[in-house]
Amino acid sequence: MGPDFRPDEREAAISGLAAEILAGDPDKAWAALRTAGLLDLPERDVALVLIEAGRRADRVTVPPPESVLAACAIGDGAVAGALELTTAHVRTREQFGRPIATFQAAAQQIADVYVVARTLHLATLAALWREDETELAVAAQWLTTEAPPALRTCHHLHGGLGLAADYPLHRYTALVRDLVRYLGGAEHRLGILGGHVVHRPD
Repeated sequence: MGPDFRPDEREAAISGLAAEILAGDPDKAWAALRTAGLLDLPERDVALVLIEAGRRADRVTVPPPESVLAACAIGDGAVAGALELTTAHVRTREQFGRPIATFQAAAQQIADVYVVARTLHLATLAALWREDETELAVAAQWLTTEAPPALRTCHHLHGGLGLAADYPLHRYTALVRDLVRYLGGAEHRLGILGGHVVHRPD
C-alpha cells in the first residue's frame, strides 16, 4: 500500500480555517491569519496555510516565500486556483452553441493541467509529511518545470479573456513566474534533484 497523503483532523482544520479566513476581506487576510495563530505554527503547518493563500492569489496578496517549502506550497495553491478558474470558464463559455468543455481538445488540455496540479500537490504533501530533502527537490523541480506551461494552457483555454490584464488569471501566472525565479528556474532545480538522487543512500 502506498503512502496516505490524506490530511488528519488537525491538518484539515488548519486548511479549513485558513480557507475561511482568506475568503473574507483580502486586505485584512494576513492580520486575521496571524490573530488566529495560523502563522505561528511549525513550518509544515504554515505551508498548509500558504497552499490556501496561493489558491486565492487572484484576490489575496501573497508575501514572498522564505523557503523552498513555502515556495512549493504557494505554487501548489496557485496552480490549483488557476485550474479552478479555468475549469469554471470552459464549463460556461460556449462555441457553436456548446460549452467548450464538451470539445475533446479542450477537455484534454484541462485534463493535462489537472495532472500537473494534482502531481504538484502530492509532491508538496510528500515533502511536508516526510520532511525529506529529496521529496522537496522533486516538488520544486515539478513546480519550475511543469507549472509555467500549465498556466499557458489555462490562458489559451480562456481565449481573448486570458489576455486581459485585469482578469484574475494573470495574478496566478505572475505568482508562478515569481516562484520559478525564486527557485532558480527549471534547469537549476533539476540539477539539485539530480544531486539528491545520486547521493541518496540505498
